[in-house]
Amino acid sequence: MSCRAGLLVFILGLQLEMYELRAVTTQENTGAVFVSQQTAHTVLHRQRRFNSGHLEEILQKDNLERECKEEVCTMEEAREVFEDHEKTMEFWAIYIDGDQCDPPPCLNGGVCKDGMSSYTCWCKPNFRGKNCEIENNQCSINNGGCMHFCGMQERRAVCHCAAGYKLGLDKTSCEPTEEFSCGRVNLGTDTRSILRQQTSNYTFSPRSVQNSTTPQEDDYYEDDMTQLSDYFDLLFNESDVVNIAHKAKVKVRSVESDSGLSTGAENVDIEATNTPPEADQDFSLGFPTMAPIKLKKNYQHRIVGGDVALPGEIPWQVTLMTRLPSQSRAQPFCGGSLLSEFWVITAAHCLTHLGLNFIVRAGEHDVNVDEGPERDHAVAEKHIHPSYNPRISEYNHDIALLKLASPVELSNQRRPICLGPKFFIQNLVREATSSLVSGWGKLRFHGPEATKLQKLSIPYVERAICKESSSDEITRFMFCAGFADQQKDSCKGDSGGPHATNYKGTWFLTGIVSWGEECAKEGKYGIYTRVSHYYPWMVKLTGIRMTK
Repeated sequence: MSCRAGLLVFILGLQLEMYELRAVTTQENTGAVFVSQQTAHTVLHRQRRFNSGHLEEILQKDNLERECKEEVCTMEEAREVFEDHEKTMEFWAIYIDGDQCDPPPCLNGGVCKDGMSSYTCWCKPNFRGKNCEIENNQCSINNGGCMHFCGMQERRAVCHCAAGYKLGLDKTSCEPTEEFSCGRVNLGTDTRSILRQQTSNYTFSPRSVQNSTTPQEDDYYEDDMTQLSDYFDLLFNESDVVNIAHKAKVKVRSVESDSGLSTGAENVDIEATNTPPEADQDFSLGFPTMAPIKLKKNYQHRIVGGDVALPGEIPWQVTLMTRLPSQSRAQPFCGGSLLSEFWVITAAHCLTHLGLNFIVRAGEHDVNVDEGPERDHAVAEKHIHPSYNPRISEYNHDIALLKLASPVELSNQRRPICLGPKFFIQNLVREATSSLVSGWGKLRFHGPEATKLQKLSIPYVERAICKESSSDEITRFMFCAGFADQQKDSCKGDSGGPHATNYKGTWFLTGIVSWGEECAKEGKYGIYTRVSHYYPWMVKLTGIRMTK
């Protein structure tokens, strides 16, 4: 018992000594075992994760960082992070091949959209191109806001007006400078004589061609070579208008005219204006030689289904008239349009078909009644377009100008129609809801001719439909207008008359009645000469130019 008690005392004493030693060691050597918080941070440092600024902040930062920042990830791993295909592809494009929009490639305020090894620039409305580097032609948008014509000058749209108008203070409207300026309709009766010639040195910068989904089927957007014709008038100054009497005799075959008159078997000499030899090469670029076009002789030329026009409603309408010995009154055989006091435009085939003398009558309404406004004028000069050749085609380049021997006394019943530059007229005839044709032609196929002036509103027909409807070739110097399933059309006797289109209150000549297969035949349309191609030629001859 005493031994056991002694052993217990020994063990207790030993434990007490060890406890006291541990206590002393802890108090005296605390600095060797424990360190301060600041010191500990310098030893144990954990790198904090942060956003790179790409897309993590709005998505799943931790997973994206772990999967694709701390290590290389696959597209499938990135897709698991975003759970959205579009956002995945946006991230992946930058992750794989870098940001193609850095540095920004888009110019003129364009916004860059990155892609796989590529980028897309979203351009502001006035610019286009890969990097928004090309400025759009402002004239191609709503005609630049102009009332008449629009041209680009120093990268901005500038408005211009037809002859007989001036630009308004707002720089977009056109105000008449003459009592009977072209293209206006006033059913009053005031009359005055205007004898002065209208001239101007201004040159026009044409509109940009608008994009076409099928340019090969678009009769208005052919090869660029034809656009040279727009600048044909730039080769001549005002004095050239006086010195343009370079003429040639052209032999044409005798055929039946619209009026039923015939010149017999002999050939007729028609005086035609030709271009000087040194200008032939340039001019032929705009009007290349065409292959022969075979047309049926029974094509009747050209209002079926129209309405009677009011006196003075179409004041630019004139009629070409002749009188046979057996007739008591002169009768119309073709129509025309008054361009100025001295100039009338008509169809070339109207002149090649007639071997008798004829007159031009302005102010006509009822051909059987003398109503007062009628004025008859002899023709001093006939100018058939130099590219017209009836041996090849009776209706290709079907356009001619007549210079009157005396000026027309202008009035509300005798007022000219306006001319316009190429691209303005091209766009106008295509974009207009309808245009107006008029004449004293037959009221139906093989029917009687009208005694009072007829009018008809008709729509433009797209090129592909036009070509498909015709059994004969429709050249790019022609266009179709009319209805496929309505009994409305121009007809025999209307040839040479106006195809007119209204733009912001002014009427412009947009075509010439030329030919068609019968009249108002189902699936067929009227064919018209496209006057936009001949603007430089008309300006050169007549001196009728736009104003600043």
